[in-house]
Amino acid sequence: MTNGFSQLAIASFVAIAASSPAFGQSLANRIASASDRSVQFTYAARPGVCGDGRTYISTGSGNFYGSFYSDAADKCQPGPVRVVIDLADRNVVAVRTFVGASSPGTDPGVADLGNVNPVEAAEYLLGVATRADGRVGRDAIFAALLGDKVDATSRLLEIGRDQNRPLETRRAALSGLVRSEAPQLDRIGAALVQIATNENDVQGVRTQALSVLSRLDHGAGIQPLVQLASGNINSWIGRESMRVLSSSGDPRARQFLRSSAQRTDLPDELLAVAIRGLGRNYVTGQDANLLRSLYPRLTGERSRDAVLASLSELGGNDNVQWLIGVVRDEKLTPEQRRRALEYLSRAGATTPSLLALYDPTPDPQLRSALIGIYARLADKAATDKLVWIARNETNLQLKRRAISALSRNSDPTIRQALQDIVER
Repeated sequence: MTNGFSQLAIASFVAIAASSPAFGQSLANRIASASDRSVQFTYAARPGVCGDGRTYISTGSGNFYGSFYSDAADKCQPGPVRVVIDLADRNVVAVRTFVGASSPGTDPGVADLGNVNPVEAAEYLLGVATRADGRVGRDAIFAALLGDKVDATSRLLEIGRDQNRPLETRRAALSGLVRSEAPQLDRIGAALVQIATNENDVQGVRTQALSVLSRLDHGAGIQPLVQLASGNINSWIGRESMRVLSSSGDPRARQFLRSSAQRTDLPDELLAVAIRGLGRNYVTGQDANLLRSLYPRLTGERSRDAVLASLSELGGNDNVQWLIGVVRDEKLTPEQRRRALEYLSRAGATTPSLLALYDPTPDPQLRSALIGIYARLADKAATDKLVWIARNETNLQLKRRAISALSRNSDPTIRQALQDIVER
């Protein structure tokens, strides 16, 4: 009796399954055989992915795609993923992706294939990416990586290496590797280094490979980047690796930048990249001290400028006073002092400190630069100084420059002062 019941149950299941339109057909075949111009299917989203079903998708960590408004965060629903495939002559011409429950029913003209396995969906979408032209490949990869329990590492590497794929598709494939599982990170890191160092490939893909290295989980790509930057100081790969490391907050990257900034054998361009990286987002007070101490030893224009720019952006009294000291240092060339003055004006120097530089400075280039700064300041103290220069400066060129700056001032008092100077 039990045997008969089991056979009956199995027979019934087979009959029901066979009556389903999906029975024995892959997702690719179901889409290919669709008579409609658009086909949609849904699948479970991976943890952290949500959306409102229509206008935006969040992939976690503050990453939003589409049209997002701050008050919409409450409506972010954790799936399902809904993909709409637009077809023309049975070729995929667009991939549109949504996350979250949409309004009831299917859009007009769209055949609904129902819910599918996320792994099968990813397999189909990545297959589209390996063949598609234009932006379709990029959009297909984005949709594939939203699915739950999808491991696309091998396919993404395959697409990333394929020089016959569109640049944007290859870059999207490499970007998708950022979320890879820990056991695969060494393999992925080695593959990315291989792509980045392939001189026969396009720079857009090589640059993307370096960028992805810097963003791999657990900092798995930092050491390979350090090796590339330190071992290729005279080539593109060394410069780009240093540039990528300069944006990293990883402590190993920061220490490498400090060491690189103190090297005397680096090309000036590479040294400047290290210095700028050291002086940006993750800069410390000790880093600022190091940069100030490095400046007198630097001989290259780019590296010296990198120190000035970094300290100017950092601001603060210590850096302002140091920049004033550079402007006043008569052992430096007029051009070096003028560059320091330009950065000083952006560093938060007060008007009185800038006004105090004019009289002790005999150099016409510096005085001319100061007149330009006073004109930009346009406050009363700076304007009064321009009037004083227009009246008392013996250098006719500087006198004319001050008068020209004042001529743009509509204040009646200033216009009267100008008339008196001209008529004198």
